[in-house]
Amino acid sequence: GGGSFSSQSEENNANDVQVKQLQEEFDIYKSKDLENMGDRVDGQVHGSDGMMSLAMTRALMEDEDATNPSWGGAEDPESIEANGLCEANDWLRKHDNATVDQGHAFFQEITNRMVATVRHGRITPDDGTRAIHCIAELLGLKLEQELPNNVILVTGMRKEMDLSRGRYHLMEAFKPFGEIESAAIAPSNRGFGYVRFVSPKSVHRAFERLRVSEIEVQDVEVTIKGLKSDN
Repeated sequence: GGGSFSSQSEENNANDVQVKQLQEEFDIYKSKDLENMGDRVDGQVHGSDGMMSLAMTRALMEDEDATNPSWGGAEDPESIEANGLCEANDWLRKHDNATVDQGHAFFQEITNRMVATVRHGRITPDDGTRAIHCIAELLGLKLEQELPNNVILVTGMRKEMDLSRGRYHLMEAFKPFGEIESAAIAPSNRGFGYVRFVSPKSVHRAFERLRVSEIEVQDVEVTIKGLKSDN
């Protein structure tokens, strides 16, 4: 009997060590980028504190392969954000009469993936925070901090297989409205993209143009909208 008790104790000790190592790893990451990211998102999106805690725990505790999202094959921060916005836009189209709880569940899933992407070092906490903030705005969630109205979503573009060429055509079409901070097309839907201007005035100019004529990307008329549903 003594031998089995001893081996059980050793097994418990081994489990305790493993748990402690996981906790230490969690603390190391938590005290750095992810904790800062969590605090910032909590200050931007109402009621997101619990969602961010869950996303951070999942990202740090789960198997690495399981928590490294593909985002349609996107590698750079702009394309990852474009894919996240595209997924949110598609979700809204398919869930016209969604409840608040359904919206929060979808936002949790996107947040889990964005936090995991930061955890793997594929994007910075700043990139992840901005993407989550914009997706929350698009989904119509209550914000603690308003976003500048400097982003437009573009749909109906010609499907360009080369992401960098697609970005070039998008920027060429929209730079007449003002200086562009970033732009990208979504790898999972090449007809969707976003443009982030330096100034909200540029968004206003783009909508003014749309009132009198069409906007074309690669000679194809496109549709634009803002992140807010009233655009």
